[in-house]
Amino acid sequence: MQCPLMSGCLMSPKFAFLAVGCLGFALGILSAARPDRSIALYQWIMERINWKVAPIDLAREIRNTRTEGFVLIALGLAICFIAFSRF
Repeated sequence: MQCPLMSGCLMSPKFAFLAVGCLGFALGILSAARPDRSIALYQWIMERINWKVAPIDLAREIRNTRTEGFVLIALGLAICFIAFSRF
């Protein structure tokens, strides 16, 4: 018997994996292309819960954020590829 969730509804595993993969890919693009904006986004989110976050070495933080952005792009693409090939 076929699983009813596999028929394309929003709760299907394929949709969930594609959503996570696309979100990761988009955040990876943001972090790789504009690491200063990505850092500012993180600081803004932390300020909403009353935490102040500031990098000690801004140049190193930007370099690391750009590298992590490229890794996140690769992971997002891998998740999307797996979702298309497995589901």
